[in-house]
Amino acid sequence: MSSQVRRPGHKLTFDEAVQVHIMSWAGELQHRIAAFFDTNSGRVSEVITGKRHPGSREEAMRRFRGTAA
Repeated sequence: MSSQVRRPGHKLTFDEAVQVHIMSWAGELQHRIAAFFDTNSGRVSEVITGKRHPGSREEAMRRFRGTAA
């Protein structure tokens, strides 16, 4: 039995959820986005499908459009 204590993964903030959308639109794979934020791909999927951090997709679109101009 290992004595190593497992810590829970990182809990995504709203701003990180916005970044998740932007990374996903850029073609980044969900498991790589999850690794970047030290969370699991299920949380990333929940953000992308709108189950977590409602409004983050709209904010990501607003920010993305702001940088494109």
